Amino acid sequence: MQKYFELTSALEYIEDHMLDNCSQADIAHAACVSLSALQKMFRFTFGYSINEYIMKRKMTTAAEELSETKIPVADLAFKYGYTSTEAFSRAFSKVNCVLPSEYRKGKRAQAVFTPLQIDDTGIHRKSPLLIEAVHRAKDCYIVCFDVAGMVKINEISKEAGNLALMEAVRRIHTHAVENMQIFRIGGDEFALITPYPNISDAEAFAAGVLAHNGEPFFYKGQPVPLYLRSWYGKNVLTEAAPNPAKELQQKVKYQGVTEIQNEK
Repeated sequence: MQKYFELTSALEYIEDHMLDNCSQADIAHAACVSLSALQKMFRFTFGYSINEYIMKRKMTTAAEELSETKIPVADLAFKYGYTSTEAFSRAFSKVNCVLPSEYRKGKRAQAVFTPLQIDDTGIHRKSPLLIEAVHRAKDCYIVCFDVAGMVKINEISKEAGNLALMEAVRRIHTHAVENMQIFRIGGDEFALITPYPNISDAEAFAAGVLAHNGEPFFYKGQPVPLYLRSWYGKNVLTEAAPNPAKELQQKVKYQGVTEIQNEK
């Protein structure tokens, strides 16, 4: 892969200095490349700006701390470089689709935004939390959802897009049973590792969520109809999968439906 050394060096520097509020110039210096060249290379290769990548990585690791420790949200905000809990909460909800207070209560969608890795075969992202959940639910069904028409919603505004994602997570949680893990596996895609060994239960769960299709959320007082797509299948993911989140993302994106057809 072209520019392998520069991109690998940039990714490693970001991980090592994530909490140091390093500048893009610092990252470019560590990668031995000009700032403008790194910015273009980074976005072209990964599809994110450098700042967006850093923010998503910060909010993913912040979410892990929020669920595993009792650190106050204000202290967590300061640790990750935010001067107010309000600014931190806005960034947090963009990545995790809920506010920090709701995330700590368990109403969450765990972001699978782990560090990117590059090798001769391409770009990979390991998902240890997703794989761990998959192993605990062997022979059960995975149910995935994504937001239909997300491009048009984002055309209204990015804020409307964020509200759509938060509403999608709310709908999913309305029908999820206790201890059912929800992962955000892409921009607007979610995966649930269910305890269901039978397809009928997975189908009923998906149908319950999709029954809300067409119901609006409100952006600045205006109703915006929201539709989700769903895909469900037997748990067959393994540790050998180079990017399990992407595998599930592709399934719901290209095989998902907005209505469950009852064949009985």
